Amino acid sequence: MNKIDTGLVNNIMDAFECAREALALLPPMSAKIKPVYLRILSAIYKTGGKSGSARVTDISKVSGLLLPNTTKFINEMVELDLVEKFTSESDKRVVLVRATELGQQYIHDYVISFLDGLEKEFSQIGEADCIIMIETINKVSQAMKTVYQR
Repeated sequence: MNKIDTGLVNNIMDAFECAREALALLPPMSAKIKPVYLRILSAIYKTGGKSGSARVTDISKVSGLLLPNTTKFINEMVELDLVEKFTSESDKRVVLVRATELGQQYIHDYVISFLDGLEKEFSQIGEADCIIMIETINKVSQAMKTVYQR
């Protein structure tokens, strides 16, 4: 394995600072709102159709979260009055979720306005480059944790 020089290490650290500054550009949210809630609201928005409601399993698939985690986050969101759960008229076993008025406001302010804009910009970068970036950041993060845990 080739040794990375100090200049490249410094450039990596600078890139993390750039990423931190980019995250600071996100619209401010209430301290109670976790970023994952926006993923779930986005999934409801994308899969809800005319009724505005989506099955928990569909929300899980679209958001990329495991079903138990999706259920946990949805329950937290119910407590914050972001979404409401109800059963399907046609099949009482099916749990549906829809955004409340507050949830709709977050969908408008964060999902439609901001995340959709990011999707367009990131599309110009390209899916392959975005995936490589994600994988690389995760590897660098793990390497940093290894060093700091020594």
